[in-house]
Amino acid sequence: MAPSSKNKNAWRTQFRSVRRSWSSEAYRARSSLIGHRVLSLPAVTTARVVHVYWALQERGEIDTRLIIAALRQRSAKVVLPVVQSFDSDTPTLEHRRYEGPSALATNRWGIAEPTGTERVPPQALDIVLVPALGADHSGQRLGHGSGYYDAFLASVTCPRIALVYEDCVVPSLPTAPHDVPMTTLVTEQNVLDVCN
Repeated sequence: MAPSSKNKNAWRTQFRSVRRSWSSEAYRARSSLIGHRVLSLPAVTTARVVHVYWALQERGEIDTRLIIAALRQRSAKVVLPVVQSFDSDTPTLEHRRYEGPSALATNRWGIAEPTGTERVPPQALDIVLVPALGADHSGQRLGHGSGYYDAFLASVTCPRIALVYEDCVVPSLPTAPHDVPMTTLVTEQNVLDVCN
């Protein structure tokens, strides 16, 4: 199948295969490089309220613990997503302050989420760090396909930064009307400002 004719699921399969090909040492090294690049971004160094995802390391998601620890050390408020409306066609996200690993519970999809902590409205966020299986040169991001980031990303005006492996950035991905492009892609090798 030619790359331009792949559908989203074919791209997801390809990107997951890339992740599975790495050793645990390569995974940690790549995550660390991306984490340090993220922390050096001017928008991140000045942000006071930052939405970050808690990585599913078993899926090869870029480990965000380094980023979270550094942001907290800088006294930034770290906000993690909490999946709501599991039974609807499109789950939604709520945003809660992260107060440490002891205040996390695992949801039905295995994602660690804050419990009983302060809710933070999307309008209060200074920056959003988003997981991505892959992305393209125009800033389109490909996630796991659950859809819960789509409505959230459409509701924010702050910078949207996708953390993505260099091997998973391609010239073009298929898009849908609800897809929201990222403003920046951060990989092990590059910071790509793609959309304002």
